[in-house]
Amino acid sequence: MPLYSLRIYGYNPIENAVTEELARTVKACSPDFFELADPVTSPDRYVTAHSYIGMQAAETERIRTLNTLSSHFHVDLFTRSSVESLQNVHVHGGVESLTEMPKIFHLSRINLNMTIKPIQTGLPLRIFDIMGCGGFLMTNYQAELPEYFEIGVDLEAYSSLEELVDKCAYYLSHEEERKQIALNGYQKVCGQHTYVHRMKSMLEALLP
Repeated sequence: MPLYSLRIYGYNPIENAVTEELARTVKACSPDFFELADPVTSPDRYVTAHSYIGMQAAETERIRTLNTLSSHFHVDLFTRSSVESLQNVHVHGGVESLTEMPKIFHLSRINLNMTIKPIQTGLPLRIFDIMGCGGFLMTNYQAELPEYFEIGVDLEAYSSLEELVDKCAYYLSHEEERKQIALNGYQKVCGQHTYVHRMKSMLEALLP
């Protein structure tokens, strides 16, 4: 299941593929399986799809993606997670989110976002973090991306590993175009996607 889902970008097929029988099997093997005290309906299929299979798919995708990129380019990774499955990736350990991370986003030639499968709709905060620091963003495709940004103008997106490698190679050799996209993304986030903009849109939806 995780390997099949890795070939699909912008859609998560895992929950629809999880059967009640599979959910019962996973639950029986997991003493810490999440349970509601008095559920109206069973959350077992949802928990199996997202907390177990979905997170395993995310881990597999990240390892496969980083190993693929590192076979073509110099890849730096800042993380406190286990890295024993990575090959030729330059690991630097974790950094402080509010002080060091913004500098890394701004100075990196390409920042990679990999939205995990359990995020079924919407965009992760990391996308806005990177662009808000003036960083060039390369992200896996999500259906909501075109609602907020113009791909190829504000950021770049990929729908396969082959496309990711090709686009990374292109932007590493087209510096001015890369810098312009990073600037466009920064201006778009500052002009349309701050907390003030989000609060305004939520209040307008609640109080038309």
